[in-house]
Amino acid sequence: MQSVVVFGRCHLVESGARATTLLKRFAMKYYPSEQLVDEEIAHAGKAVQIFEIEVEYLSGKEIQER
Repeated sequence: MQSVVVFGRCHLVESGARATTLLKRFAMKYYPSEQLVDEEIAHAGKAVQIFEIEVEYLSGKEIQER
């Protein structure tokens, strides 16, 4: 099992090419094809807000379960 805690600053990514690129990268993890991602972004992409965390400190551990 792994555990990570992140500290940093969170801010809204303004609408535009960068927000669309980040949304597409995120959606590609969950949709089976790029075409479906593009269709969904075209349909509902304007209703999405993207937030980005600027990581200032990261702490983690791995637990070996028996």
